[in-house]
Order: sequence, then C-alpha cells, then structure tokens
Amino acid sequence: MEPKIVSRPAFTVVGRLYHGKNEHGEIPKLWDQSPVPWADEIRDQVMPPLAYGVLDHIDPQTGEFDYLAGYGVERVVDLPEGMIRWDVPAQTYAVFTCTLPTIMDGFAAARRWFEQSGTQRAAGPEFEFYDEHFMAGDATLYIYMPIVRV
Repeated sequence: MEPKIVSRPAFTVVGRLYHGKNEHGEIPKLWDQSPVPWADEIRDQVMPPLAYGVLDHIDPQTGEFDYLAGYGVERVVDLPEGMIRWDVPAQTYAVFTCTLPTIMDGFAAARRWFEQSGTQRAAGPEFEFYDEHFMAGDATLYIYMPIVRV
C-alpha cells in the first residue's frame, strides 16, 4: 500500500486520554457508542465534526502509549471534566487508508512501508483521522504517520 504524502497545519484535539497497551480493547471502548456520549460536552468543535485518535509517548520497551480519543476544536475555552487537550504540530505525514475493521492491517501496512521505503518516521504524534461518517462500520479512516521531510 503506497501512502499519500501530505502536509497538515497544526490543530487541537480535546477528548479522553487512555494510557496502556490496549490489551483488553480499552481504546474501542472509548468510541463504543454512536454518537459518542461525551462528544457533546466538547465546545467549539470544528464542523463537520472531525474525530481523531492521537497516539504519542510510545514506549518501545514496555509497549505502552498514550491515546487521546477526541474531536478537533477551533479553540479551547474550558475543558470538560475528565478531558484534556493536545496540540498536534504542523507536520508532513504519510497517510494510509483503511476502515474500522481493517485498522490493525492499516498500521501493519504503515510499518512495512517505513521498513521498505527508507523513509524515516519523524518525532511527534501519529493519529487516526475520522470524518463525520466514522461510526459507520465500513467508513474510511486515515492513519497519519509523521515523516521526515524529503
């Protein structure tokens, strides 16, 4: 699978944080219901609603990472209880397309592409991008992996 290379401006996501290895499906549980019940608590969302699963602070030794399930916002006025904000910097990304049922295959394809392409992964968060149709079982989603500019 050959990714599309794109540059994205910085953006902000507000949502719920998970830390761990996702060994028991903790991440899907954050998104379990449609509509996501806590999404209405986030003020000043970008319209149409854009959902993100942002991964950062990945520890290769323990396999633990931080994952923010959230929504893009225009600005942060106040944070709902139990939520945090992450500012994702402007960066260049390799973008891989998949669906919810094939998301793990999408991440595997991204790892293989990095190994075979010689492209380096840049520092910074990677993220899943879901458009307004993301809760549909076969909806397309996009995995953004930061790369070193070529």
